[in-house]
Amino acid sequence: MNVLGIIFAYSDRENLRELTAFRTLASVPLAGKYRIIDFVLSNFVNHGITDVSVIARSRYHSLLDHLGSGEEWDLNRKRGGLRLLTPFGRTERDGESHGMYRGTIEALAANLHSFRRSMEDYVVMSGSSILYNMDLEGLVKAHIERGADITAVYTRQLNGHHTVPLGVAVYRMGEDERLYDLSFNNDDMKPREAAWGTGVFVLRKSLLEGLVADAMAYGRYDFHKDILQRLAPSLRILGYEYKGYLLEITSVAGYMQANMNFLKPDFREKAFAEPVYTKVKDSVPSQYVDGCQVKNSLISDGCWIEGSVENCVLSRGVRVEKGAVVRNCVVMQGVEIYQDVKLDHVILDKDVIVRERGQLFGHATYPVVVGKGNII
Repeated sequence: MNVLGIIFAYSDRENLRELTAFRTLASVPLAGKYRIIDFVLSNFVNHGITDVSVIARSRYHSLLDHLGSGEEWDLNRKRGGLRLLTPFGRTERDGESHGMYRGTIEALAANLHSFRRSMEDYVVMSGSSILYNMDLEGLVKAHIERGADITAVYTRQLNGHHTVPLGVAVYRMGEDERLYDLSFNNDDMKPREAAWGTGVFVLRKSLLEGLVADAMAYGRYDFHKDILQRLAPSLRILGYEYKGYLLEITSVAGYMQANMNFLKPDFREKAFAEPVYTKVKDSVPSQYVDGCQVKNSLISDGCWIEGSVENCVLSRGVRVEKGAVVRNCVVMQGVEIYQDVKLDHVILDKDVIVRERGQLFGHATYPVVVGKGNII
């Protein structure tokens, strides 16, 4: 496709607490051996978008290590390919020094020099907090056929949520799906009536460059408020409903639920209907010791299981010793769970050690999170 893909590796409206203390949102592990960025980037590649820019803001070292040259996604190529755009310090202005992007528009403005080198005519922009398996070719085709200036993808599939997720924009549209307003955290709107944004947009690259330059000239930095909402009366901004599977990762509870969804066979079938690529690691097979019990769980390579694991997602190299009972948990790489430990609704970040007879109990709506490298 004649399309430039732009992925924001961070989110201004997420609260993953300890999970993003040392890494950006897009590099948070998901479904065992994958990272969040894998699902967005694979969707782009599967639909012919091979000129992709990933915009980072802070704590992006693990993201750079994971993506490398883009070889696993077939993006190490002469034309297009993968570009990792990292922030740079800006000069002091008005007595104040700004070291990070103040909003989506400023992130785009800082990298316009890179976008202008692209030979593509259209842009598909995506965040990393809402994951999907979308027909992007059909999306771009619909954008062109309907004569839209901007196409904003929305959904009504709440996937078990009783309210619109925190920080997600709710679109107000007419019968022709033309957007005339948007809001955040609208409590008076019933969830089934909400058309909430997925963070995916389509527009011409030349229009994006003009909108970004104009917004920066007036000190405007938020794409939703300063472009979509402010320019809705003058631009033809159309909604496009997405009805497929979704993963919403704007909170710790949302992250836990996203991992638990992969334990459902029907959901896995939808999520992996097309290939999801990730960085290849040569790991030994997992070992299951006599007497261990594993039920309804995803176990990645290199694990050692002696205890009981139920309704869990385990990343590579996790050790669960004899007598340990781990239920409804997300366990990241290199975690060691010693004998007779009891865990329920807990998220253990990388290299955590839980000593003998330790006990941690959370709830589906508020899981316990143990930060990277801690010893319990």
